[in-house]
Amino acid sequence: MAEIPRGRAVCRLLPSVSEARGEYRALTIGGELTKVVRWMLSGSPDDYPRGIAAEWVGDPDWRPVEFSPGADEAPIVGRRLADEFRADFEASGSLLPLTIDGKESEDWFLFLVEQVVDCLDTTESSEPEWDGVIRRSVFRPDAVPGHLPVFRVPQSTKLYWNEWAAERLRKLAAPDVEARLVWSEDPSRVPHPDPWSF
Repeated sequence: MAEIPRGRAVCRLLPSVSEARGEYRALTIGGELTKVVRWMLSGSPDDYPRGIAAEWVGDPDWRPVEFSPGADEAPIVGRRLADEFRADFEASGSLLPLTIDGKESEDWFLFLVEQVVDCLDTTESSEPEWDGVIRRSVFRPDAVPGHLPVFRVPQSTKLYWNEWAAERLRKLAAPDVEARLVWSEDPSRVPHPDPWSF
């Protein structure tokens, strides 16, 4: 696992809009996201997502994106990043093999975040919107799980990445990922004005 810095800061990871990305193709789980969200909301072992199907979007000759934050609930991870970040991923959840063209893949995974931590300051944060987005997320510094790379809060299905993990993944997955500051315990750092927008 990576060395964890002392200052607490939480980010959102999202696909980069940089022109440096060039031409690329990415895996998407489309409607299968419903299975993931259903499990996140229910927490029931009966709803645990299995056999998630994915399909490629983009020209087969273009380079594949190795880490795609996707719809904020279910990142897709390629073998290289899974291997390099495995201990960190597994501290927060599970890497589930994706089903591509009807076969279980050995090279592509859905990262399912299983750690739910009650650390949101609900008096300072905005109410969750219909899609689970909390526009203004404020955390109780003593409750933020700084040892975890990523976590969820009970009020939302969205993923919150500790900055140390977001920066490490951003570098490993460059130029495909960008990080936006959602919250910091350092009052001199200003969060992104709308971290959940595109």
